Amino acid sequence: MDMRGRTRWLPPLCALLVLTAGCRKSDEFAVLPLQAAPELEVPQASGGIFRLSEQRGKVVVLSFGYTSCPDVCPTTLNQLQRLQRRLGAAARDLQVVFLSVDPERDSAEQLEKYVHAFNPRFLGLRLEEGSLASVLSAWHVTAARHYPDTTRYRQHPFKQDVPYTIDHTGAFFVVDKRGVLRLRLPFSVGAEYLKDEVARLLAEDEDPSVGPRVEKARAMVTPSRVGAVYLTLVNGTGRDDRLVSAESSSAGRVELHEVLAEGELLRMNPRPEGFALPARSRVELEPGGKHLMLYAVPAAAAQLDLTLRFEKAGPVRLSVPVSEPGADAL
Repeated sequence: MDMRGRTRWLPPLCALLVLTAGCRKSDEFAVLPLQAAPELEVPQASGGIFRLSEQRGKVVVLSFGYTSCPDVCPTTLNQLQRLQRRLGAAARDLQVVFLSVDPERDSAEQLEKYVHAFNPRFLGLRLEEGSLASVLSAWHVTAARHYPDTTRYRQHPFKQDVPYTIDHTGAFFVVDKRGVLRLRLPFSVGAEYLKDEVARLLAEDEDPSVGPRVEKARAMVTPSRVGAVYLTLVNGTGRDDRLVSAESSSAGRVELHEVLAEGELLRMNPRPEGFALPARSRVELEPGGKHLMLYAVPAAAAQLDLTLRFEKAGPVRLSVPVSEPGADAL
């Protein structure tokens, strides 16, 4: 077949690809070579510090913008809200982060209110002007103020500071479960493509060397100085594991227990064999079910130093906040 014949076949072929996977390659926006995402340690608008290094096991989607943005930023966050909804249960391992490029006008309170208007799980990050430039440089992001031509408003002069917009990079920066910057997707990317790419990263196994993750750990201690620890165990790797024991310097003894119901009879059942943690699964330790039983907790304990020992991953150490009965912390 000559070149004219080949050219005639290209449009139908592309049309076929559009109907199936589309004419866009899955690696079109991949960040290569693979390398760790730039460091990101930034105050959260809601308080505390966001550290990207502490998000292992989650897929993080980062975007840059500002609350006075009339079009691009709300469109971006709306698209991320739809992404969260369309991913369903898988979205529990997705963290959306919005970093303000306008700290002069975006107070922490205003930024938190803004991002939570789209989704209460979204995090707003705010840096002071002096610290912002290095972060923008590390992520190769542009942000520049754009002032109106004041000569056009001579008949209607501004009564306060001259308003401005910010020309800024519009992109979705997608960091995988291992902390690697995998994708830099343009603002114009389609919703379906964004969902497919993020879902693909969510389905990837975590690094086996990272081991199980612990989420939502909290303890309740009674006036009798006994109590329980509740938490969620997340195994994002492709291998099975098992929680075999727990210990704490803040308690006389820690045992693995499970409440079993036999009609109205509730039985506290020790689990010396531990709790199985299958590959790519979550196991809930919650009131009325599996939990860690605490004995002889000191009266002044506000935090528990806890060590969980896994059959394959080994020890995982954490600090657990302690609540008194009636604190509504469970």
